[in-house]
Amino acid sequence: MKYMMVMALLCLAASVKSQTCACEKEFLHVKNIVEHNFAGYADRVKALSKAGYEKKVHQLLQLTRNKFSSDNCPLIIYQYLKIFKSHHLGFAPNYDPAKTDTDFVNHRPVYNITDEEIARLKQSRSWEGIYYFTYDSSTKIAVIKDPTDIHDYIGVTIESTRPTWKKGLIKFEGKLENDSILSGLLYMRNHRPKFEGFWLHDNNNMISGDWRREGAPAPVKQAAANSSPGERIPTIHAKNLSANTFYLKIGSSDLKHKPAIDSILKANEGLLNSIPNLVLDFRDNGGGADATWAPLIPYLYTQPIKEIGADVWATELTIAGYKKYLEDKNLPQANRDRLLRKIAKMEAAKGKWIRGNEDEINSSFTAKPFPQKVVILINRWCGSATEEFLLAAQQSTKVILVGENTIGNLDYSNVVEVPFSCYPYTLTYATTRSRRLDMGQGIDNVGIAPKYRLAEEADWIQETLRILEH
Repeated sequence: MKYMMVMALLCLAASVKSQTCACEKEFLHVKNIVEHNFAGYADRVKALSKAGYEKKVHQLLQLTRNKFSSDNCPLIIYQYLKIFKSHHLGFAPNYDPAKTDTDFVNHRPVYNITDEEIARLKQSRSWEGIYYFTYDSSTKIAVIKDPTDIHDYIGVTIESTRPTWKKGLIKFEGKLENDSILSGLLYMRNHRPKFEGFWLHDNNNMISGDWRREGAPAPVKQAAANSSPGERIPTIHAKNLSANTFYLKIGSSDLKHKPAIDSILKANEGLLNSIPNLVLDFRDNGGGADATWAPLIPYLYTQPIKEIGADVWATELTIAGYKKYLEDKNLPQANRDRLLRKIAKMEAAKGKWIRGNEDEINSSFTAKPFPQKVVILINRWCGSATEEFLLAAQQSTKVILVGENTIGNLDYSNVVEVPFSCYPYTLTYATTRSRRLDMGQGIDNVGIAPKYRLAEEADWIQETLRILEH
């Protein structure tokens, strides 16, 4: 990579600060947490082989000692976490995006991009090219193919109205997941990186929703199906699609949305007990709390529901993480009591696996005559608690899954958070392992499949009505 160092005189305090946040130290800190707490660690290392795992770790550890490892450290750690192929193992920013660390900015490497290279990129129609920030046109970048151990492409600043964003500073970098998707780091306005996925689309003229190829025709804006142009669609909302079909959108299962869902169900109880069809739209619902979707089960139930439990690795760090959940004032009392019992079992068996919950057959409901048919809309962004709901719901003879495979993010679940030792990030890791894995019923990175598949460009609501009413 054609880097040159930004020349700056740094005071001793800045040097000490830089040494304190050594990438190698942070990498080993995260590695230690994963190896002694992540519920999927043993399974993944077994699949790779111990030697295979140690080889990958050694390669990444060498990268932490490179000249620019301070800037690249989150990406190096991300590559380590990717070894485990779990969406419940990752990290998120833990900093104020409005505050800029000048010392950090002054240490950032600069890419030496020439006018000739910019001219070449203007002719490209692949990932490479010149792009501008669509929100306010404040920044223009050159996307360049630059294959290394940690990235395949970089987005380099060539113009910016923001004072600290000089020519040559990297705005994003990522490795190819496939021909149209990169995963890597986006450097925020304050220069601190956060993990991000980048999607090349619109005839290769758009990267995600932020970067438009210079000179490309303006995109054609289309209103979402069954919404008016400019209409903001709430996360939780309901409406009648027809005289025979009621629609409920649940875009998130976060516990904060439970009151809204409960309110809709109560207000429409009479209708739900008499209408032939119900559509539950769970598209883009990445999960949350089981308590949020639990009130839906009575409207789906037709027969006893088999529930396969999960085991918990009872470590000190996980116990501390579970205790933090007790601080949530919105946690229902039944969940609080269950969590307290689980913590007590863990404290009595530290370092061991315990049964987090037993396998059960739930026959506590009475089947309702209405609704007669229930379609659940799912897509590739449905995961975690949403998949837990789907495993229960699809056992009903009323339920029809429609859309596309879910993300596959449930075998290792129930995450807790732990701060990095120095860098401003928070690690999240799964604490439970589903016993479905021992039965050959794992879904991670495969997902739950629909009965009826829909193309992304189709009108999913109209297709659903066709399935239900014709």
